[in-house]
Amino acid sequence: MGFVSKSALAAVLALGAAALTAAPAEAQKKKKEEAPKVQINDAFRAAAVAGETAAKAGDIATAKARLAEADAAATSDIEKFYAANLRLQVAQASKDNALLATAIDQMIANPNTPAEQQATLNYNRGILALNAKDKAGARQYFQRAKQLGYNDPEYDLRMASLELEGGNVDQGVSALDKAIQAKVAAGQPVPNDWYNLAISQLYKANKPAETAAWMRRQLKDYPTATNWRKALILFRDRADQGRALGGSARLDTFRLMRETGALTDQAEFGEYAQLAQDLGLPYETVAVIDQGRAAGKIPASATQYNALKTEAQAGIRAEGSLSSLDAKSRSAANGKLAAGTANAYLANGDAAKAAEFFQLALQKGGVDQDEVNTRLGIALAKSGRREEAKAAFAKVTGSPRNELAAFWTLWLDSPKTAG
Repeated sequence: MGFVSKSALAAVLALGAAALTAAPAEAQKKKKEEAPKVQINDAFRAAAVAGETAAKAGDIATAKARLAEADAAATSDIEKFYAANLRLQVAQASKDNALLATAIDQMIANPNTPAEQQATLNYNRGILALNAKDKAGARQYFQRAKQLGYNDPEYDLRMASLELEGGNVDQGVSALDKAIQAKVAAGQPVPNDWYNLAISQLYKANKPAETAAWMRRQLKDYPTATNWRKALILFRDRADQGRALGGSARLDTFRLMRETGALTDQAEFGEYAQLAQDLGLPYETVAVIDQGRAAGKIPASATQYNALKTEAQAGIRAEGSLSSLDAKSRSAANGKLAAGTANAYLANGDAAKAAEFFQLALQKGGVDQDEVNTRLGIALAKSGRREEAKAAFAKVTGSPRNELAAFWTLWLDSPKTAG
């Protein structure tokens, strides 16, 4: 850390004794314009000059010895001010945080320290207190720095860390949010780790709504496969705990994981493929197994997937053409068959036909509106009809599908993952 006052010592010591005790001839003619002369006693000056020279040369032992002499020789506030500056230099050169804390304390207390430096001094003293595990002291210095006008995103980040370490999740996340807003206002990128910090703390504190909101914020800035995986697994596991997800919504969660590259292991590919098969979607079962193999996640030695794929292929042959269901769906009394037909088209990769029959299902009624609107949004999105897809997702209101629809909307808006 650096301070303006640090250079004051070097400047004063460089002037020498004559400059400090007598004004030049030209200056004598302008006494009214002169600032008061600084009086430094010879013993202090000699010790301080020797201490600074040793510190710059890396001779810390000599620098500390001369510093002790300077302390003993200092009799005025201005000499003590320069001694504090020398202590700061020695502390920085020796990486001695205890000595650095003492130097800053002396500078804070000294009347010769410029007022504009007090905020930064208190802030840096707070960092030292935080590093020393003195949370109460750190809080005091940070708050004082803020009162004195310290204004930097790092302040809110430090306060966030302080609050979170103290178990004050709401206050800590609020401070972190302020730091993020300051970054955004300054046109600077928000570090991914800041989002991770908020998400982890909110998750531990069992705040699901806030956790989900922060995950969506993170995905807007960092729509990586890793972040998508984390967000969707947390969503899925939380919904499972509440027994609210069910097979249908779970399938649509897997579908989003597939789109975002968030499927990363054999067990997930296997669960997804089996779920699709159990729900009567053999086309999707085959596609997921093939993708898992192509990605190197399902090895050839995993014979259970060979059996599952064979079963799915037999189902496709027995099912015949999906078009045979078109007329039946249109003539049905309600939209249930149309919704099933649409989902089969979606599983088969025919998004345009899927969208057509999901819309028919909604017109006929008698279906789960949230489920059908979620899948209509997926079909429209995969058909390139982005705004219509977003409108369909917006109609999903029941939990937990409304949150899932929000993730699908975010995927649509993400330039790195949208198709």
